[in-house]
Amino acid sequence: MRRYVLLSAGWVLAVAGALLMFVPLPIPLIGIMPLLIGLALLTANSKGIRRRLQYVRHRVGWLSRAFDNFAHRAPGVVKHMIRRTNPLAHVRLARMRDHRGH
Repeated sequence: MRRYVLLSAGWVLAVAGALLMFVPLPIPLIGIMPLLIGLALLTANSKGIRRRLQYVRHRVGWLSRAFDNFAHRAPGVVKHMIRRTNPLAHVRLARMRDHRGH
């Protein structure tokens, strides 16, 4: 039951953060923290979402670099999420597949 409550809270925070990023408020990009905390809750409680975020970070290099640059200023739960979704596993897998193909 606890897992479903945390997943629900993660989705609410992630969606609210995504929506707040595009609302013209006096504070620019106010939705970043709710979005990142929501993603941290989701990746901590769902292996599928963690792998999907890892894949997105692998495919979108600028996003992965932005996460890594922000990690030192982030709360502990967000730092943990950034570390757990490091896209290096996908890079290793791509190298292994490429090596087998030749």
